Amino acid sequence: MKNTEDPRVLSAESRLQMAYRVFKGAFFFGRKGLIIWDSWEMWIMQIFITPIAQIGFFAFLSVYLRYPLAATQFIVIGNAIQAMSFSAVFAVANITSQDKWQGTLPSTMVTPANRVALFIGRAWFQVLLSALIAAAGLLYAATIFGVSFAQADFLAIAVVVMLTAIAMTTFGLLISAVGLYMRTALIVANVFLFVTMLLCGVDFPVSQLPVWLQPVAWVIPLTYGTEAVRMAIAGASFQSILGIIGWESLDALLVMVSGFALFTGFESLSRRTGRFEEY
Repeated sequence: MKNTEDPRVLSAESRLQMAYRVFKGAFFFGRKGLIIWDSWEMWIMQIFITPIAQIGFFAFLSVYLRYPLAATQFIVIGNAIQAMSFSAVFAVANITSQDKWQGTLPSTMVTPANRVALFIGRAWFQVLLSALIAAAGLLYAATIFGVSFAQADFLAIAVVVMLTAIAMTTFGLLISAVGLYMRTALIVANVFLFVTMLLCGVDFPVSQLPVWLQPVAWVIPLTYGTEAVRMAIAGASFQSILGIIGWESLDALLVMVSGFALFTGFESLSRRTGRFEEY
């Protein structure tokens, strides 16, 4: 008689149920593995301090340089969305590095739990946190920096912000795969954060980049997110930005698949070289 508890003989439905339980458990407990400062005070600071600091710096710089009002508001909206990257990318990329530092990565990697459900569950808390950071940034844009939301499609903005948070988290997961082999993935995450500020239409349009760099910009989901949010604030309907939403969703899916392939490759390499315990 077959052992129905053996994961090798479980039905597809049972596998899905187990994956869901892994995802749920990783979501509720994963926040403790993603950030050291496990307190509501630190989360509140992330949500409300990060966007105002970033937006304020670039907005006041544009005023000092005597940019037109439209250019300043372009910068304000871009940085309101980009501010989510510190949570969506940096914190998620730190998953494997944090596990190495705590000495729990070897135990995590030998568990029979579904890898995809486990790591997506641990990252999902940061998806919600990232969306809240962007929402706070847009609130500051309206109340402090004078961006008009009179014609805005708020449903479209909400959908794009949530989708962008998910899409940027997939990049965080991709970078975290590097942490399986390197001592830490935070170096790569740091570089990537500044790359998004340069390439993704945050402070100036993508069309002003060198021609050879523009295709690279559209590989990063944040480029679609900033473009779509600006359009929605300007009065574009949800239907009119469906094309951008579709491309961003496809981009996120491709990044997730690439991240899974990279994770699998680095996992195999780290097993052979004993890099799981190196920190």
